[in-house]
Amino acid sequence: MVNHEHRLAAAYIRVGMIGLGRFSQFHLKCLRQLPNVKLVAAADLSETRRLETAQEWGCTCYASWQEMIDSEKLDAVIVLTPEMHHVEPTLAALQAGCHVFVEKPIALTEQDAERMIETAKQNNRLLMVGHVLRFDPRMLAARQAVQQGEVGKVRSIYSRRNNPSRYFSLYERTNLMYILGIHDIDLQRWMTGAEVVEVFARSSSSTGNGPDLIWAMLTFSDGTIGVIENNWLISKQAPAEMDVRMEIVGEEGIIHFQDPDQSLVFWSGNGVTHRASYIWNEAHDSYAGYILEEMKHFYQCVRDNTPSPILLLEDAKEAVRVAEAIILSSQTGQPVRLAP
Repeated sequence: MVNHEHRLAAAYIRVGMIGLGRFSQFHLKCLRQLPNVKLVAAADLSETRRLETAQEWGCTCYASWQEMIDSEKLDAVIVLTPEMHHVEPTLAALQAGCHVFVEKPIALTEQDAERMIETAKQNNRLLMVGHVLRFDPRMLAARQAVQQGEVGKVRSIYSRRNNPSRYFSLYERTNLMYILGIHDIDLQRWMTGAEVVEVFARSSSSTGNGPDLIWAMLTFSDGTIGVIENNWLISKQAPAEMDVRMEIVGEEGIIHFQDPDQSLVFWSGNGVTHRASYIWNEAHDSYAGYILEEMKHFYQCVRDNTPSPILLLEDAKEAVRVAEAIILSSQTGQPVRLAP
């Protein structure tokens, strides 16, 4: 491999993307807005996606991610494969000398997450996991308020993250705790600064193909009680694509959060209507929001060859460990204790 540190100081970051599915469109929009970052290669099983991406971006597209890694001189690889396929391309890219950004969850087991982290260390490469909500300024403000004692001792955190039923056929490949709940596990740990010591969960299914609803109670090492509600049940008639809430209850105050909010109001012949208003949006062919901020951060860390102080690998691994415990509890109907 070439000397990354020398070349990155003087030229653009050469990026390879693995997986051109739904979420890749967000990453591609971000790439278009970032200076000195260039998509030079991509890999996907779909010939249609490969042709479209090659034509639009002028990059080389491969059916095999292994062939892409072997053939290209890449500085960074973005892994956007389905969740169960994060491990092998990440390991291969790290071993080839590339920095890697992998979407959450890092893996589906704590053991696989550990393998990925150790491989990054052994090869002196950066590995970053897309826990994007750490870049939401509203979440950061809530965390700062908790840390500064504005609500006193935190006693409970409730998190809701419900998404459209029409996406369940795509995401039923993986337990919804890894798709939706992993955000809330990470945020609750990040807010409290405490570890989860016990979980208890219940789930149900409307299709018989795996749960599309789960509720979990988390007990933290500092006594905080966490509750997580996730489902794939929002109907087509709903006014928004998601229903996200958080309530942090302290002994001296409460923090409420809702996404989308209802600050955009229309008075018309149809009465008073509220349009879904998100912090991430497209405007004038540009994308703004926390995914863009997350990717700016990743590429700056690559350029500086410096680990992220925000997206910590041990936190990504611990979120998977807690998710595994929640899923086990939902399957057995019993509380699950987590070893220190």
